[in-house]
Amino acid sequence: MRDFRDAKAMARTLRQALAAKGLSLSNSEALELVAKMLGLRDWNTLASAILAAETPSDVAPSPPAPPMPPPRPLGSGQFFSPNLEATLHRAVASANRRKHQYTTVEHLLLELIEDADSAAVLEACAVDAAALRGTLAAFVDEHLASLEREGGDAVPTAGFHRVVQRAVIHVQSAGRDAVTGANLLVAIFSERESPAYALLTEAGLTRFDAVNFIAHGVRKDGGKAA
Repeated sequence: MRDFRDAKAMARTLRQALAAKGLSLSNSEALELVAKMLGLRDWNTLASAILAAETPSDVAPSPPAPPMPPPRPLGSGQFFSPNLEATLHRAVASANRRKHQYTTVEHLLLELIEDADSAAVLEACAVDAAALRGTLAAFVDEHLASLEREGGDAVPTAGFHRVVQRAVIHVQSAGRDAVTGANLLVAIFSERESPAYALLTEAGLTRFDAVNFIAHGVRKDGGKAA
């Protein structure tokens, strides 16, 4: 028997049933309808409930994160910037401090708010970093409590790995050497079903604004970065 954790399957069934009657419904619309059918405000609320109730693919056991490559001089190959190395380690430490079994994209985003490079993007894009920090911290403390474990270090999730890998691939394709927190902030926009993506969007950040500032120095208000 299906329950709220089968929301995506329920949405597919709903779309198929309506399609058979000649009615078209997008996947996002179906998810929103399923959330309301289950008595919840919207899909983001339901997605948070699912994450808190079980271990989805993003928090399934995955191999430990590979060790951070040591910094190398610019021009000698891709590396994580010193700021980003510190941010990644803080994200894992944050999960460990809360005794969470996994380090999720939400733990990562919480620490990216304090990262100098990603913080510059948030400021340029008119995002209230303090409000985002408070909302995100509340989410991590309340909705990820089910991830608590007895011992051992927190393991980065599949989603965490994907965000880092996307940022690395983007930097390599752009011919740059250093991967920064700003690159990871943009990479989170590809995790469209994660609460981190939803919270960033609700805070008013768009991928376009972030990339426009990183690539061209154009702030959301149209001004140019120094």
